Amino acid sequence: MPDKLSANMLYNYVKCPHRLTLDLFGDYSKQDPISSFVKLLWEKGTDFEKQVIKNLEIPFLDLYSYSKIEKEKRTKEAIDNGVELIYSGRIGAGNLIGEPDLLRRSGDGYISGDIKSGSGLEGENDLSEGKPKLHYTVQLALYTDILERL
Repeated sequence: MPDKLSANMLYNYVKCPHRLTLDLFGDYSKQDPISSFVKLLWEKGTDFEKQVIKNLEIPFLDLYSYSKIEKEKRTKEAIDNGVELIYSGRIGAGNLIGEPDLLRRSGDGYISGDIKSGSGLEGENDLSEGKPKLHYTVQLALYTDILERL
């Protein structure tokens, strides 16, 4: 069992608790291969994120290409130095770990954000703006918890 709880684990648990159990304790040799459709969705999401970042008209620190350990080290340094906007950082505190798409400086701290190619809301209609999707909300909540502990 992993020694850290990640935002991705929470996302998977909310979507399907059985999946997380299989991810942690299952036999990988019995897993179905990842379908080409799922791979396409991942590619489209990555492409969308890269396009959003490319179109930013404000300066930011890009940590996308670093390994997990180096990314976490550089993110901590950036936060300590008050960098205004961090892309693809990695934050951790205690047994919690996460990789928010964005960390934006706000007052004395930081606010996390994720870039989504689809709607982050559900139940949108003419009468309601909808509410955040639970599987995205738990990820952002974990990032917030980590940021409050730093």
